[in-house]
Amino acid sequence: MSRRVVNYRLRDWGVSRQRYWGTPIPIIYCDKCGAVPVPEKDLPVVLPEDVSLTAECGSPLQASEDFIRTKCPACGARARRETDTMDTFVDSSWYFLRYCSGRDEEPLNRENISCWMPVDQYIGGVEHAVLHLLYSRFFTRVLRDVGIVTVNEPFSNLLTQGMVCKETLKCPEHGWLFPHEVNDGRCIKCGQQVERGRVEKMSKSKKNVVDPDYLIKRYGSDTSRLFILFAAPPEKDLEWSDQGIEGAYRFLGRIWTLVIRDAEKLKGGDVYDAGTESSNRKSSSAKLYRKTHQTIKKVTTDIEKRLQFNTAIASMMELFNEVSAFTPETDNDWAALRFSIKNILLMLSPFTPHLTEELWEVMGERRSIIEHEWPEWDEDAAREEEIELVIQVNGKLRAKTMAPAGLGDEQIRAMALGEPKIKNLIEGRTVRKVIVVKGRLVNIVVA
Repeated sequence: MSRRVVNYRLRDWGVSRQRYWGTPIPIIYCDKCGAVPVPEKDLPVVLPEDVSLTAECGSPLQASEDFIRTKCPACGARARRETDTMDTFVDSSWYFLRYCSGRDEEPLNRENISCWMPVDQYIGGVEHAVLHLLYSRFFTRVLRDVGIVTVNEPFSNLLTQGMVCKETLKCPEHGWLFPHEVNDGRCIKCGQQVERGRVEKMSKSKKNVVDPDYLIKRYGSDTSRLFILFAAPPEKDLEWSDQGIEGAYRFLGRIWTLVIRDAEKLKGGDVYDAGTESSNRKSSSAKLYRKTHQTIKKVTTDIEKRLQFNTAIASMMELFNEVSAFTPETDNDWAALRFSIKNILLMLSPFTPHLTEELWEVMGERRSIIEHEWPEWDEDAAREEEIELVIQVNGKLRAKTMAPAGLGDEQIRAMALGEPKIKNLIEGRTVRKVIVVKGRLVNIVVA
C-alpha cells in the first residue's frame, strides 16, 4: 500500500570560516580545561577593529594578540579565543527574527516575535531557494520547539526574482573581456575579432558586468533603478540593454523638462472641478482626469497585489504621454494637469526618489514627497464613458465601433447586428449564435 511521504534533504554545513567577518564563535581554549564556552555575561564577543586584512591565508584574527589572549572562565589560567567565525548562513537563518526586537532588547523577544512573525513577503534570488530558505525553516522550527517562536513557517509568501543577464565577450588570446575592452568588435589589447557569446547571468569571472559607478555617474541612480524594474517582470531574468537604460533616461528627462518649463503655473492650489465638465464628459481635461484615476488604480494593484513593477511603470509612462499631449487653456485645465503630474510624481517616488523629491519641491510642495500619502482612486471618476467594441464574424475581425459603457448583453448584441458593415456581411445567412464578451467583443456565428 502506497502513502505520501515528504523527504527533507537537509545537508550538514560547515559552521566556521577562516576570515574576519562573521559572528565570532564564543569558545575559549584552555590547556587545562579544554574547550570552554564564553560565559553568558560576557556575550556577545565583539570583533576587534584593529586587524590587518591581507591576502595571506588563515583568519586575520590570528594576528590580533589582544583578541586572542584571554583568561579561562573556568580556572582563570591563560587561554586563547577561537579565531574562526561562523558562516554567514548561521546569521541569515534567523536575522528576520532579530529584526523584531530593538537594539537594546534581548535578541529574541517572544512578545515582539509573536506580533510580527511570520514575514509577509520574502523576495530573493533563485539561489536562495535552495539552501537559505531550507535552513531558515529549520532554525524557525527548532526555535518553535524550544518555545521562542509560535509560527511553523518563517515566510508567508515567496517571490523568486530573476537574474540580471548580459552577453559575454571573449578574445582568442586574452579570454573573457569587459565591455570597455572591446572596440568595434575587436579586443583593444591585441586587435583580434571578439567572439560574442550567449546571454548569461552577470558574473565577475566572465566579465559580462556593468559598472554601477559608471551608470550612476552617467545616468544617475534613479534611471538605473527605473530601468532594472521596468525591463522585465521581477520573476523573470532581465537581459541588460544599453538602449533600454537610455530610454528610461529620456523618459525621466521629459518629466523634468515639462515640470521645470511650467513650474510657476503648476504651483497653483486650484482643485480640478469635475462638475464643470458634467455636460461634456469627452473634454480633454475630463479624459486626462479619468486616465489619472485609472492609472492610480492600475499602479496600486500592480505594486501591492501583483508585484508587477514593470507594468506599473508602463502605466505611468502611458499616462505621461497623455499629459505631454494635453494643452491646457482654462484654469480648470491647469488644475487637471497639476492633478495628473502630482500623482505621477507620487507613484514614481518609490522608483525614482531623488528626481521626484526635487520636482515635488519645484511644484511648491513644502512637505517631503515621502511623507505624503499614497494616492487613492475614485471608482466613478475612473469609469470609462465608452468602450471600443470589437465585432467578429465566425471568429474573424470585421468591424470596430464605440459603445456606451455599461450596456447589457442584449443591447450590445443588437448594436453589433445593426452595424452597417456587419449587416451586409451576414445578409441572407443564418445567424446560429451571438457570443458576447462584455466590454470586449461580439462574435457572430453564421452558417
